[in-house]
Amino acid sequence: MARNVAKYQQVIDWIRQCLDTGKLQAGDKLESENEIGLRFGISRQTVRHALSILERDGMIESRQGSGNYILPVTEGAESSSRKNVSAKTAVVVSTYVNGYIFPKIIQGMEKILEKENWKIRITFTHNRFETERKVLTQLIEDEDVDGLIIEPTRTGLPSPNLEYYRRLQERGIPIVFFHSYFREMDIPHVSIDDKRAGYLAAEHLIEQGHRKIAGIFKLDDGQGPRRFSGYIQALSDYGVKIRNHQVIWLDTEEEQDMATSKERIFRRLKGCTGCVCYNDEVANRLIELCSEEGIQVPEDLSLVSIDNSDLARMGSILLTSVVHPMEVLGQKAALNMLELAKNSRFDATYEFTPDIEVRDSVLPRK
Repeated sequence: MARNVAKYQQVIDWIRQCLDTGKLQAGDKLESENEIGLRFGISRQTVRHALSILERDGMIESRQGSGNYILPVTEGAESSSRKNVSAKTAVVVSTYVNGYIFPKIIQGMEKILEKENWKIRITFTHNRFETERKVLTQLIEDEDVDGLIIEPTRTGLPSPNLEYYRRLQERGIPIVFFHSYFREMDIPHVSIDDKRAGYLAAEHLIEQGHRKIAGIFKLDDGQGPRRFSGYIQALSDYGVKIRNHQVIWLDTEEEQDMATSKERIFRRLKGCTGCVCYNDEVANRLIELCSEEGIQVPEDLSLVSIDNSDLARMGSILLTSVVHPMEVLGQKAALNMLELAKNSRFDATYEFTPDIEVRDSVLPRK
């Protein structure tokens, strides 16, 4: 993915070029923050972020009441630079704090960031727009943020918070989305290939002889439509009839309390022998509802889910589930953010190609 140079990086590149060409030398005073801002058409906040990086790297010195001056290259400056680099801070923002897949993802991030001597701050949005806005507003005003790894909120819906992300970009903070992303934003993401995950789940049911295959997907998170797209593609590729009335869409609140949608769910599942579930949580909740209705899994209804979490291995039915790399994904997100912090042109987007773990929740059909 081609990426534009961040505005703060333009300032850094300009000053370094002036040093290389001799236009600036040790002891020279830089233009004022206002003058630099006018030169590049950027805010003083963005200029300050660029200057703070140059100061951290031992290239300039800020003198209170006087301005910013070019420093000579000395061992002391290099030593000071290394000392300040060790104090960088990364903020990790996740939607949830629960024990599903998120602790392992964050554990992977912590492992990498601590190894690189970055401080870590972790916060949560609970998948609420208003909480996400509050978190982003605080980050915009916080000078002690050198990198951001964030799971954006409800990416399946138009977001009211995109402007806050843009303001963070203007500050020059390297940002990496994890788990999901906004298509309309030029911010890299690290996730699984959700379309492929939906495809594998449906394909497994088809290969086991199922032809009437329902799907339950999350409506307000971007993973839902992408997994649905894979499900539809698999049915189409194998010549299985696509039936819209057998697709069930849930929002965040309905996913957490599927009993409120029980009548609608079973009305749409009627006649189906298999079902692709958005994730392991949905699959386990569906198993509970089926038990209440006297429907046996997998004898009456076979299920394939996504994420291969502990829930897939510890429930009453061992779930066939598409594998989410969790901790490895967290490590990759942290590594890519670190690389992006060094090079704003780095393409930090990465999607893991998933596999499927076969267990007991699918019964072959002849």
